Amino acid sequence: MTNKQADRFLGKLHDCYFGTDPRVNQDLAKQLNGKNVIVAGAGRGIGRACAEFLSFGGLNSLSLVALEQDEVDETAKLCREADKSLRTKTEAFDVQDHHAVRKFLAEVVEEFGSIDVVLMNAGRPPQWLPTSEGDLDIWWDTVGVSLRGAYNFSRLALPVMQKKGGGRIIFTASAGAHSNRGMSSYIVAKLGMVRLAEIIHVENFHEYNIRAFAIHPGSIPTRFYYDFKDKAEGRPKERSYIVEGAEGEDKSAQTAVNFLERGTFDTPYMAAGMVTALASGKLDFMSGRYVDCSIKVEEYEEKHDSIVQNDLYRVRLNVGEGRLIPVLDF
Repeated sequence: MTNKQADRFLGKLHDCYFGTDPRVNQDLAKQLNGKNVIVAGAGRGIGRACAEFLSFGGLNSLSLVALEQDEVDETAKLCREADKSLRTKTEAFDVQDHHAVRKFLAEVVEEFGSIDVVLMNAGRPPQWLPTSEGDLDIWWDTVGVSLRGAYNFSRLALPVMQKKGGGRIIFTASAGAHSNRGMSSYIVAKLGMVRLAEIIHVENFHEYNIRAFAIHPGSIPTRFYYDFKDKAEGRPKERSYIVEGAEGEDKSAQTAVNFLERGTFDTPYMAAGMVTALASGKLDFMSGRYVDCSIKVEEYEEKHDSIVQNDLYRVRLNVGEGRLIPVLDF
């Protein structure tokens, strides 16, 4: 990974540590006691690690969504091993289907009483191609899973949180939100999630005590990486996001592998630790902001005053001479 690429990751962590690990940090775990949590995109990788960490918090319930029922059921089983009294709910559907999201959230409220935390982690690998190339349907599907999924869960969970008078919404965005070439669908989707988190914060914080965050989870070899790698190495497999015969898939897979293999990978527990800290309320002052999971919680806390006073970790228009155009307040 070049220095320019590495600079997009703001910290030096590659894993969780005591401050973000609820398996050993009992003070952190206690802050989650009794909460009703939803994790979308919980079938494997980052989502599974987040669900596992959250299950050490003495939750009232943990509701999990993924595309494949067997995978999300396996995640639930892993979570119940951490907390044998944990009540779980699982379902398989596409987060772009707002009817399915509405039905699922209504069932969660009916069964468990409320929604306290939503993690919208679902995503799909983009094509690593110039905007002038690639498959049109895959481009929109990549945008849709992340951005439409984030909107669907937010739109349908917010009224529940507003009625309750509090809640936290967390989006798995990416440092890719700040890129500008090679995978435009992913960039547009993740940048949209960063701005959506800010919008939700501004619209809901003062009146309803609801927070929203967009995280960069790190560079983690999940399905994002392995689907590309299997395609590039000629190993077809079931349940791959690679669409055989789609325009540009071969070139995209090889480009992605060449780029990703130059980097240093993080563990999914780095993101899981930060998600646990955000869900606990430990960094509520970062609501509406971009949160890089490679930075320690304590480093954010130490910079609290500077972050708030200078409105840091936001996306703004820089017009030069140190001047940032403020957000229009309609």
